[in-house]
Amino acid sequence: MNVSNLGSRLKQSIRRGRVLTAPAQLAGYDADGLGYKTFRPDAVVIPADADELVALLRDSRSLNVPVTIRGAGTSLSGGPVAAQGGVVVHTSSLRKVREICADGFWCEVECSVTLNQLDAALVPYGLFYPPDPSSGPVCTLGGNVAMNAGGAHCFRYGVTSNYVLGIEVVLLDGSVHRFGGPAGGRGAWREDWKRLMVGSEGTLGAFTRFWLRVLPRPEKAWTYRATFADLQSAERAIHALAAHASFPVAIELMDPRCVAMVENSPMAVGLPKDAFLLVTEIDGPAVLLDARVKAVAELLSAAGASGVEYSDDETQRNRLWKARKVAGGLMGQLSPDFLVQDAVIPKRALAEVLQLVYDEADAAGLRAVNVFHAGDGNLHPNFLFDSQKPGELEKVEAISKRLMQRVIAVGGTLSGEHGIGNDKTAYMPLFFGEDTLRLQLAVPGVFNPQHQLNPLKVFASRRFGSAIGVKAGNGVGGDKLEAYPTVGQETLKVPRTFEPFVDSVDGVMCCPVTMTTAELRAQAAA
Repeated sequence: MNVSNLGSRLKQSIRRGRVLTAPAQLAGYDADGLGYKTFRPDAVVIPADADELVALLRDSRSLNVPVTIRGAGTSLSGGPVAAQGGVVVHTSSLRKVREICADGFWCEVECSVTLNQLDAALVPYGLFYPPDPSSGPVCTLGGNVAMNAGGAHCFRYGVTSNYVLGIEVVLLDGSVHRFGGPAGGRGAWREDWKRLMVGSEGTLGAFTRFWLRVLPRPEKAWTYRATFADLQSAERAIHALAAHASFPVAIELMDPRCVAMVENSPMAVGLPKDAFLLVTEIDGPAVLLDARVKAVAELLSAAGASGVEYSDDETQRNRLWKARKVAGGLMGQLSPDFLVQDAVIPKRALAEVLQLVYDEADAAGLRAVNVFHAGDGNLHPNFLFDSQKPGELEKVEAISKRLMQRVIAVGGTLSGEHGIGNDKTAYMPLFFGEDTLRLQLAVPGVFNPQHQLNPLKVFASRRFGSAIGVKAGNGVGGDKLEAYPTVGQETLKVPRTFEPFVDSVDGVMCCPVTMTTAELRAQAAA
């Protein structure tokens, strides 16, 4: 099937939505926030509603092309991009806030409602939704759920998975499933299916709507901005804040390189360029908060802060947050390309890992700036480079690998909130053994055995056509599918991850997901 025929076939499923095939239209879908990795889709479909999305997925198997679900495309790991070509499904039309239940502290929203849109809808009810990634004005809740996004306030409030009560999912066969709902819970099965979906990065199905837990909006908040001459002083403040009775909702840190970047830009706020900047915030009942205001300021000063500002005025609080909020966007403006990592480390290893970042970047002649969620050790080292300069991308990738090796050594994890996408697949074998990887790969293999949904994400081996052979000439561009590796009929079954066994505690027979019906019956009769 050529691209022209693909567009015609897609329009049979999409009556009111749009199908884009012109190169100029497709160019806007080449990348996500990780802009240097580009992949051109063969078509983009914008379904008008959930029914059209269902029809599209139901018909997608016969098209024999990869399908990638996309929201706003603000992710930073190469997630919602057409790494194998095929069709990108842009869910931007599904953007209604369907219901807000103030008494029950939940809301029902469609997948492309933006974070700030939801916040504005909750304000009249005195409620708020805590996860707050910095792309809030444009990022969608579907993308947040797919990546299990966090944000600056996750130190106290947690991440997206802590607030998902229910999910409506469309599987590749067009079937619609609802896991959970306004009351949360696990439904008829003990397995918590909605938690399986959160963070699945578009590899299991397409999300259409969510039921989310919301909280009473804090009566008052105080924001603090403090500068430190060295990392050791900033570390003391971080540890002291984490243990303080005020229980901060956010503890954010910017290194001097990042502060200087802000101060050398039109977004300058008058900070010393050689200082570490710490932003923290407390919120809660006014009478309780006001009694702790000075204690937090004194804590910061005692740790070695050379300047402490704080306010409960909304305008002033926004001013104190400004440097932290604009830092991410500036990197994209000041450098042709940038790569941001997302590892989480124990806070005791902060100085060691940051020094590695500085040493490696300096030795390679690259710029590295750090701005991150210090409260929970979620690092965001940003490497600024130019992918058009020979060797620079290779340097960044080599540094990233050595960084991940150090993260493992100090007891850290690969990703805190950005997801794996296609950016971190090479590091998965560093963190997980072969058996564990096979077990993890078996999960999307059940929902999506051909890896047709979002291929080449999370696992490098998730290539469309690698589980079930696809005949050449049946895909986009005629012979394009010749490049997809295929396997023989005898190896179609996913490798068994473990042998069936009886749980000694409750007597339940545990079977691998790859068992056939005949094998299950034989096992039951044994």
